[in-house]
Amino acid sequence: MSSAPAKKEFLCILPDKPGAQAKRIEVRPAHLEGVKPLVASGHIVAGGAMLNSHPAEGESLSFKGSMMLAVAESEAEVRALLENDIYARSGVWDLENSQIIPFKSAVREQL
Repeated sequence: MSSAPAKKEFLCILPDKPGAQAKRIEVRPAHLEGVKPLVASGHIVAGGAMLNSHPAEGESLSFKGSMMLAVAESEAEVRALLENDIYARSGVWDLENSQIIPFKSAVREQL
């Protein structure tokens, strides 16, 4: 009797490339649609934009990159998920400077 490989958590720090803000905003709807099946399948359990700072009222967001908490069998599986994202394919994320860090959640709570 064989068992499936254990799933592990990975913290993904995904900086944006310099000057990618306009492209990020342009492809954001496609990115959010593309993430939905990954959330539904349990591959992505948390994620969002990293900001340069929280904007004052009336100011626009200034993006620094993204953060995701992924669940997969290996770092290679996570990297493949990230490389397939429109942010990576359209040149928003700087994957060469990204970090995929083995992680173990102690607490997860929705906002």
